[in-house]
Amino acid sequence: MRLFLPLGLCIASLLLLAASPLKPTTSTAAPGMALRTVQSGGITRYYRVHVPTNYNPLQPTPLVMAFHGGLGNARQFADQTELYQTADANDFLLVFPEGTSTLGGPPLYLFETWNAGNCCGYAEQNNIDDVQFVRDMVAALAAEWNVDLNHVYATGHSNGGMMSYRLGMEAPDLVTAIAPNAGSLGVTGLPALPVPLLVMHGKLDTNVPFRGGVGSGPSGTNFESQRDSVGPFMISNGATDLTLAEVRGQAMRFESVGTGGTGAHIYYWWLKDGGHSWPGHGSAGNPNEPTNYDIDANDEIWAFFAQF
Repeated sequence: MRLFLPLGLCIASLLLLAASPLKPTTSTAAPGMALRTVQSGGITRYYRVHVPTNYNPLQPTPLVMAFHGGLGNARQFADQTELYQTADANDFLLVFPEGTSTLGGPPLYLFETWNAGNCCGYAEQNNIDDVQFVRDMVAALAAEWNVDLNHVYATGHSNGGMMSYRLGMEAPDLVTAIAPNAGSLGVTGLPALPVPLLVMHGKLDTNVPFRGGVGSGPSGTNFESQRDSVGPFMISNGATDLTLAEVRGQAMRFESVGTGGTGAHIYYWWLKDGGHSWPGHGSAGNPNEPTNYDIDANDEIWAFFAQF
């Protein structure tokens, strides 16, 4: 079975907590979250770092950046995904950056968003340069820990997935591969370099509709379809179509291997029973949100990243 370029799957990112804004978080479920700051764009930015249990300061270590959804924050996203367990099992540094808002940063870290181009909220409305923030953050991380700068990856949920897309488009020299979940592309053009791409999106996602358009969440953004979100990467990666490669229950993985020596793969997980949630872990904002449990997002993301 072949699925031509734009999957027919649909779009991406809205706000993680569409229905209910976060309350100030007091959770301590995620261990080892070192809070750090960096100056970027004339303001103080925040990020939280999980150092894996077996970290060796003499060994260059891969770095995974995990971007929370809109209206979320780093601690909430760490608790929701439990990505720190995957970091410990596979020995990579893990950073959860904090977005911006009028109530962002200490002490509340409330209602934070990312400027993904056409979304979302405070960050987009105030033209926050989140791409430059990521560059400044990675430089600060590399000054404190032994980061393997040839293996820097980005993932995220919803608005955070959109931020991952933007990094793939505008900072392909920095990110080795990206893995957006429940997000869509919010900028135009083509990546300057081929970027390996893993996408996960639920067919039942109404927050960021599969076929694009305005979703049920509060942003009011007219999202790109999944077809149009993946399209620029397929062009840059030298791909022509996506072919069904694997079926795992209600999860279907479509794949394209880049041609012309780019080696830039695209994996697309289409989750027939999934909504606006993190596969295998659920939703932070709505416990009744449809979730696919045939795959675990954490395992799939790291298995993909580890190839590149």
